[in-house]
Amino acid sequence: MADPQERDVPSLEDEIFAVAQSVQEDPGADAARPRLRLRSERALDIAERTRALSGREVGAIAAGFGLFVFIDFVMMYAPLMMSRRPSLLPQFVTLLVLAFGLGGLLVWKVGGRWRSFGAGMMLAWVFLTLVSVGFLTGVTVTL
Repeated sequence: MADPQERDVPSLEDEIFAVAQSVQEDPGADAARPRLRLRSERALDIAERTRALSGREVGAIAAGFGLFVFIDFVMMYAPLMMSRRPSLLPQFVTLLVLAFGLGGLLVWKVGGRWRSFGAGMMLAWVFLTLVSVGFLTGVTVTL
């Protein structure tokens, strides 16, 4: 039976206490086989990515959200302030295409920080529709 310290697989003690035993290997074997990582290392990597992601991406989501809210209020102000309501179908279609057409394009095709910007636009459309019961996006009046 092999001694636990001679094996490359981390023991339960290594995984629990994040104690890694160094094993001497030839450099060629490392390239052929992926390095085993402890669960605590994976958890730390995920936590680092989450912290790095949250600061940058929240700003892009907020910018997309804010831009869509601004555009929505500019487009819907005049029709909603009139005593006789005209058809809001053009505004509805334009806002829908802007939020989910442009926003979806940014999310799935462009990527980078624009991905979060597009997600913010789509979230803004959903938020405004739910909060205003569809009046600010033209859903209620159109349907």
